[in-house]
Amino acid sequence: MKCIKFSCCILIALSFIFALEPVKANLEPLPKLRDDENINQSVLPIPYLGGCQSPGVQIGITTYDVQSYGSFGQRIVVKDNNQVHVDWMWCNGPYPPSPRQIAWNFRYPDGSWYGETLIAPSISGYCQLDITRDVIPDSQRTVICYHYYTGPFYSWIDIEPFGNPSSPMIDGYLWPHIACTENGNIIVATGDRDADMHHLHITTDEGNTWTGIADFDSCRLLSHDLCASHNSDKVVFVHTQFITDSIAGGEEDNNVWYMSSTDGGLTWGSHTNLTNYQPYPTDSVRAYSNVNAIFDMNDNLHIAWTGKRVTDTYWPASKIFHWDEVNDTITIVSSPSIYYPEPGGWWIYTAIMAPGAWRMPADEPQLVVDSTNNDLYCLWLGNDDYSDTSAAGYFNGEIFASKSTDNGLTWTDYANLTNTRTPGAPAGACEDEDYMTAHPFVVNDSIYITYIEDKDAGAFPNTEGIMTTNPVRCWVFHKDLIPGIKEKNTLKNGYTTPILEVYPNPFKEKAEIRCTIHDTRYMMNDYSLKIFDATGQLIKQFNHLTNQPFNQVTWDGYDNTGKKPPSGVYFLEFETSDYVETKKLILLR
Repeated sequence: MKCIKFSCCILIALSFIFALEPVKANLEPLPKLRDDENINQSVLPIPYLGGCQSPGVQIGITTYDVQSYGSFGQRIVVKDNNQVHVDWMWCNGPYPPSPRQIAWNFRYPDGSWYGETLIAPSISGYCQLDITRDVIPDSQRTVICYHYYTGPFYSWIDIEPFGNPSSPMIDGYLWPHIACTENGNIIVATGDRDADMHHLHITTDEGNTWTGIADFDSCRLLSHDLCASHNSDKVVFVHTQFITDSIAGGEEDNNVWYMSSTDGGLTWGSHTNLTNYQPYPTDSVRAYSNVNAIFDMNDNLHIAWTGKRVTDTYWPASKIFHWDEVNDTITIVSSPSIYYPEPGGWWIYTAIMAPGAWRMPADEPQLVVDSTNNDLYCLWLGNDDYSDTSAAGYFNGEIFASKSTDNGLTWTDYANLTNTRTPGAPAGACEDEDYMTAHPFVVNDSIYITYIEDKDAGAFPNTEGIMTTNPVRCWVFHKDLIPGIKEKNTLKNGYTTPILEVYPNPFKEKAEIRCTIHDTRYMMNDYSLKIFDATGQLIKQFNHLTNQPFNQVTWDGYDNTGKKPPSGVYFLEFETSDYVETKKLILLR
């Protein structure tokens, strides 16, 4: 599933590019996208050049790579009849004059796709979707929201079959998010074009009439999310709100707030500051402008967000956080990157890479719950490899994930799900998986996501990189691709830790594995070195270890049967009767 194939010609061409040092991109503060502005575009879109290919089925295209403003929200749903519905912001050339519209596609239960279909006029954009609730699966309908320019800018919803849009009709309320409740209500949260504000509206009659719920202060990069339970009439609104509004105009200096309802949005509880961050050095983190929420199968609320390190300014560090209402505990989801082994697990930028507009090295979490056992999965976008940038110096993002079996109190080590590294790639050959959203539930043991395969990293509407024709993908993968293996270190009291080293890592041809044992008590027992794939399957075991203080073995990239496993994340396990340690290996083909 994660196999990455290169043609010989692309490998030869890229071998010269890979040797180039990435160019440091311009990181001057970018203006807000106001959605009616002309974008300075002097080039035609560059087509897909081949080379690496991100996983999943291509269901459409867009030259407008940006899909969301703040939180990514939800652009994919799976109905109970196994229909898969996806929407995205579509464009097929320089914008303007090319129209920017909303495209939609859906997959039949037999796996075939209806086809890319434009369902909203130009100038429309920044879409989300959800489904109406009904015990009869074929009666469930997709509800799409977006904003549309008609002179004024309004946020609209349209219910399948499309063609009869509805709006609260308030000018300047943009970037809508949507939630359909169990009792048939539809909640819409918007940002305010002319003020850093959020606005909540409800319709109880599928858009015939609208009622305002509340308005909330926010931050410069408006970030909000809505989620409705599938087991009750609960619904939650979560957003970020600035603390001092002094760091990057409030984008990076926020708390996470939420407000929930138990009757489908008719009445609401208190507006709660979840994080309540204190001045540094009491707290060394602030919330960045992306949040996500979900209700698990016990109807308990979970919220995930990106945290930014307070002490950073120009080159920030970030990590993913999780909170649930039962334990009322904030935990770290994104375990330390193997490239950035800093205390506290921060993922960082370096001076040779740039994030792209409004991005962090780990950001935009998406929560997914398994309805069979209530396990939680957290997916996010980021870059854990300081050398993996486009030719212009913007990082090539990949999709990462972790798993929790205890309501989010602990999380497994992260897995790189896509692992499509293209260091130094030119426009048209980048593998930048971006603007990923997930269906919030595991379906038939599978996780459903959609994303943009940006062929030149960076946000082109923000003058980053070159405009390319980008595939829109839907990827369905087995939940076990997110491993349950967790790096653990059970050292006995008074014992000296063995040293387990791997070099190089990542590797292409072979990796040297060294195990140094300073404490002779470990040598009284047999010990083993094994390699597991991302699903936890044993693929390689080293059987010729000596009972000595130092051992060195070479993994040539072959498994026990003599076959070459694909590129991906693997785990090296060192074990004695007294101690177990695992380290992550990344194999590149």
